[in-house]
Amino acid sequence: MTEQQSHELAQQFIAALHTLEQGGPEDVDAIVALFHPEARLTNAAMKLVGEERTGEEGVREFWVQYRRMFGEIFSEFYQVTANQEAAGLFWTTKGTDNEGKPMEYDGVSLLVFGEDGKIKLFRGYYDTRQLSRTVGV
Repeated sequence: MTEQQSHELAQQFIAALHTLEQGGPEDVDAIVALFHPEARLTNAAMKLVGEERTGEEGVREFWVQYRRMFGEIFSEFYQVTANQEAAGLFWTTKGTDNEGKPMEYDGVSLLVFGEDGKIKLFRGYYDTRQLSRTVGV
């Protein structure tokens, strides 16, 4: 895979995430379709408790839960870096929690692609304290 192909796959991920964010949990199919059937997914909060999601159902469950955490939400990606096998996405997410209170947090997502162009590993990095305060967790 070329660096350009990895960058294009990252852009597909961003578009699918925006579809989910602008819709609701029922709009999860586009993002799930980008993941390998045996994908692994984790983020900062899950890592704290030793969890990760695997496979299509685990990926689907994660993204449905993600969308349900917020009222309105939109992630702005201000930098995307890529190499032959992965992409790093730097972002700020803004919106409202489920009670309509404004929220904002920053982070980085790592997408590692398989030879088939599907995401085989997703890792999200952010300050869990920032998100916890924001959504009242």
